[in-house]
This record gives sequence, C-alpha cells and structure tokens, in this order.
Amino acid sequence: MTRDQLIRTLQAFTAPLSRRLRVLLQRSQVLLTKYQGKIRLLQVQVPGGQALSDVEHLEPFGFTSHPPQGAEAIVLAFGGNGSHSVGLLVGDRRYRLVIEEGEAALYNQSGDYFWLKKDGTAEVKSSTKVVLNSPATEITGTLNVTGATTLSSTLNVASAATLQTTLSITETVTAGGQITAPGATFAGAMTAAAASVGGVDYSSHVHSYTDDGNSSVTGGAQ
Repeated sequence: MTRDQLIRTLQAFTAPLSRRLRVLLQRSQVLLTKYQGKIRLLQVQVPGGQALSDVEHLEPFGFTSHPPQGAEAIVLAFGGNGSHSVGLLVGDRRYRLVIEEGEAALYNQSGDYFWLKKDGTAEVKSSTKVVLNSPATEITGTLNVTGATTLSSTLNVASAATLQTTLSITETVTAGGQITAPGATFAGAMTAAAASVGGVDYSSHVHSYTDDGNSSVTGGAQ
C-alpha cells in the first residue's frame, strides 16, 4: 500500500468519527428562550441552518441569566446527533463589558453592571434604582451621599454624618457625632452631640433680643 493509499484509507476510516465530533460540540445562535417550570430551554440554530428545540440551558450554581435572542451558545449533544443536547457557556458579545486583567463583572443588555475592579473598587451602575431587600444593612466605612436622602424610619448614627444635599427625616434621629447637612427637614425628634444645618451650628446657636431696653441673648438651641 502506498503512502497516498494509506492516507485515503485513514481519512475514510476517521470521516464518520470526525462528523460525529463536529455534531457533538457546536457553536450555535439562540433563537428563542422559554421555561418549563424552573428549567430554561433554548431554541438554537446550529451551523448548516438546522434548528434544535428544547435545549436545556445548564448554568453554574448560584448564577443565572436569560440570554437574549442572538446570543451565542456552545451546544453539547450527548447522543452525538442532536437528540439530547444541552446549552453551555451562553454569551453575547454585543453587550459584553471590556474589562482589565484580573477583573470580573456581571452585566445585562441594558448597560447595568456590577464591576469588581483591580484597584479594589466595586462599582454598581443601575439605570433606575438599587434595591436592598434585607432586614439589616451594615456599612463599616464612610458613607457619602450626593443626592437627596429620605428616611421613613429611625436613624441612628454612632459617628459623624455628612450630606451634600437635602436630608428629610420623618422619624427620630439619634446621633453620637456631628450631623452636617445644607438643608434638613425633621418631622420627628432629633438628638445629636452636634448638628449643623444650612450652615448654622445648632449646638451653639443663639439669638440677640431686647427686653425693656435691656439687650440679651438666648440660650443654645434646644
């Protein structure tokens, strides 16, 4: 047998296996996403124009995403013929963030993201609002607020609080340190070691007045 004959024989022998391997793992495009209970099923288009339906979308524990139409997926066919396929590693380059080495991010098609940067910053961008659904939220460092702040319950501040805009509170305020705000509205009681509102220091603020020709000043704010 010549060398060329040997090569042709090997190609003929491996051709079916090669075709099976190409079907086994294919790069596909998502056409449709639906649910069967909590199972997410994809309809995908594989190379050659064939559409596969009810392809289960497998994900890592603790993470979930609903891929948009046009996303890309790696489809694994366990049977080797597309009869029992699952979707792996579904992504969409149209909305992917460009990040630096060592960084990680969660993102959606609206441009919102949670970005862990290499300088230690965790950046959250939301188009509308961020909702924390928790019975308690703890912040161990400094809190800086540049927008309006509205509290509908009790505020307890163990240290200083600084706001660069209006503060509106409808319940009790108790602070162990300085409270500073350009404008503040209190519908409830306020107790603080010191407070400055609108540039006025309420811990030492007094007024001058004249009574029967005698000039006096009031005591501190109470």
